[in-house]
Amino acid sequence: MRDDPGATPLPLTFVGLALATTVYAGFETQILPTADFHTVGWLVVAVPVPTQFLAAAWAVVRGERAPALASSVLTATWLAIALATITSPAGAPGPTKAEGLLLFVSAAGMVVAAATAIAEGRRVATAVMLTTTARFVLTGVSGFTHVQSWTTAAGVVGFVLAAVALAGAFLVGQPSALSRS
Repeated sequence: MRDDPGATPLPLTFVGLALATTVYAGFETQILPTADFHTVGWLVVAVPVPTQFLAAAWAVVRGERAPALASSVLTATWLAIALATITSPAGAPGPTKAEGLLLFVSAAGMVVAAATAIAEGRRVATAVMLTTTARFVLTGVSGFTHVQSWTTAAGVVGFVLAAVALAGAFLVGQPSALSRS
C-alpha cells in the first residue's frame, strides 16, 4: 500500500456513495414523487456508478484491499439497483425480493470490506462501510416486506449514511495524522 497523502480513492468512493444513497433515500422517504422513480435510476447510473468504478480501479492499482473491495461492491450494487429501477414500474415500497437478496449479499460484502479495513487500521472507512451495511440490510428487508415503514427506515438510514460518507470523504482526504482512513 502506498503512503502518498491524499492519494487514496476513498474520498471518491464515499462521495459516490453519498450521491447514490441520497437520491434513493429521497424516494424511499417520499420526498421525491413516484414520477421520479426512473430518474433516480438514471442519476445513479450517470454519476455514482462511474465514480465508484473509477475508485475501485484506482484502489486495485494502488493495492488498497479494503477500498478496492468496498468500491467494487458499491459499483456492482448501485448499478444493479439502478438498472432495476430504470426497467421496473414504480410500485410497491421498497425494492423487489430479488433486489433485496442482492442487497443482503452486498451487505455481507461490505462486512468483509469493513473487516479488511479494520485489519488495515482504517477507522473512518470501517465506520462508513458498517453504516453502508446497515443501509443495505434495511433496504433488503423493505424489499422482502414491502411495508412502507421499513422503506422509510431504510431511507432515513440512507440519509444518515450520506452524512457519514461525506464526513468520511472529508476526513480521509486530509493529510493529517487524524485522517487515518
